[in-house]
Formats: sequence, structure tokens, C-alpha cells
Amino acid sequence: MAFLTPHAEQNPQAAERATERLQQLIEAEPALAGSQVDRMLRLVPEQRGIWSGQFQGQPAIFRLALSVKEVAGFAVEWAELQRAYAHMANGPARVAAPLALCCGGQLMVLQQAAGTPLLDHLWSLESEARVPWLAKAAAWNCRFCAPTEAHTPVNRGPWRNWAEAALARQSHAALIGVETRVLQKMKKLSRLLRGHETWRTAIAHGDFHPNNLIAAPNQLTGIDLGGSNRTPVYKDMARFLTHMARRGMFASDQHRFGVDALAYDAFVQAFGLDEAEATLFLPYLICFETLIRVEHPAMPAARVAHGVLLAERLLEDLKQIV
Repeated sequence: MAFLTPHAEQNPQAAERATERLQQLIEAEPALAGSQVDRMLRLVPEQRGIWSGQFQGQPAIFRLALSVKEVAGFAVEWAELQRAYAHMANGPARVAAPLALCCGGQLMVLQQAAGTPLLDHLWSLESEARVPWLAKAAAWNCRFCAPTEAHTPVNRGPWRNWAEAALARQSHAALIGVETRVLQKMKKLSRLLRGHETWRTAIAHGDFHPNNLIAAPNQLTGIDLGGSNRTPVYKDMARFLTHMARRGMFASDQHRFGVDALAYDAFVQAFGLDEAEATLFLPYLICFETLIRVEHPAMPAARVAHGVLLAERLLEDLKQIV
């Protein structure tokens, strides 16, 4: 059994125990007869383990809950997977099929999506060839949100407060300086939002970044829907855009509110954002996503530099409106 992730490598005994537990459940559960486990993909100690393998003759992902709390979370995630799969089982934008929830809710089995994580795929392309994939990613997000989309009251306060609390935990001096100024602008932007009673919300992905989309020819498959909850639709967009910017992934040499301008425009077009959404609501959530990411003290200098550049460019554009 290969343990691939740093968490598994750093906790070999926990990884071995989790794998043994998975094998015991497979042997004891009739619904899993004939299943095979290939390798551990991820270990979150005392929370969950994730493996690839085979279920009923098809490639599958096995997710094992390692705590009572995680079992409860699996029940919620399973319901969300079934809801999403009902309208995204086929077509160019889809989600991985939920295959089984068994062993008293401890084990979830999902279809293993064929293809390459989107961020990895984007790195393999020249800049101009990335643009169509960004449009596909925005279209995936729009389709995912569409069935539950609604206009609800603007709850601007919690996002600002969560961002401020995260900034207080930031350990890199270069980020603290510029992000402190971003927070000041975010607070001013928040006051502009007072004039708007509602914004669009939906049951969104919750952790929507490029590597949670698996790219195959003419198809994107979404994975890791565990964070799905009702949030402003701009939250998923901001997560995707800032994730790219923090890694230096761009499709152009232009930026808008700190992120790639062409990627930004892809979401504006896919969702048909109006002026307030494109110039107030989305930038507000980009501020949130910029500040909520507390980088590890040992984060490589290049990654920190990308974070600084994101915040500096965000400030540059925010100065035009607040």
C-alpha cells in the first residue's frame, strides 16, 4: 500500500491503522464484495482517510470516517452528492457519481473521475489555450448553483469579521502589511454594500478551486463537495480566482481585483453578473478569500510572494472604487 500524501507520510502508523480498518470493513460488508483498494491518496488524522481502488468493476474512491463527527458529516455530504448528481450526471459539467454509503455510514464510495485535475492541466497549456477551460470551469460552477439559486438578504458582516480574525493569525510580515490595507478597503467596501438589500446565494461547492475539477476531453467533473452550503454565489468564484493567483496561474498579463482578468470575466459572463455583482459583491468576496488564507510559517517564499502580489493588485483596483 503506497501512502502518497504528506499527512500519511508524517503519520505512517495512523495511515496503517486506517488502511487496516478499511480492509476489515470491506471484508465484513456484503455490498463491498470484490472491492479492491489500490493506494492511499490522503489522510487527515482523526478525521478521514481517502483511497483509490475498484468497486463493482469500476474505478472508485473510498472515503473512511475516522471519528463520530466525520460520520455525521458523511451523511450530510451523501445527501448533497445525491442532490447534485440528479442534475449533473451527464454532459460537459458533471459530478462524480455517489456509489455507496455503508458500514453504518463510516464508508462512502464514489466514482473516480477520469482525467487530470484542472490546475495541473492548465499548467500544461500555453496561456491562450487556458481561456476555454476557464470558461468551462465558470460554466460548471453556474450549472452547479442554478437549481438552488435565490436572492437573499446581504449578510456582509460575518465575511468581514471572519477575514479580520484570519488576518490576526497571519505569520508572514510581508503579507500582514499589505493585507492590513486590504482589510481597511474591505471595511469601506462593506459600507457601500449597505445600499443593496439582496444578493444571489445558492448551495455552492464550498471549496471550489481548479484541482477540485477533473478535466477530460469536453468534460469537467466536480469532486470534494463536502463543504456545500448556502453562500453567496460570488464566494465560489472568489475561491477559484484567488487560488489561481496565489500559485501564479494566469491566462493573460492583465489583472482585475488582484486576479486574472480573463478568468474574472469568465465568471461574469457565465453567471450574467450585473454591475453591482461584478464591481462590489465579487470584489468583496475576493477580499475575504485573500484574507482568510493564513499561510503556514514554512510556506515557500515564492508562494508568499504570489500572495503579496495578489493583495497589492487587489488594493490597486479597490482604490478606484473606495
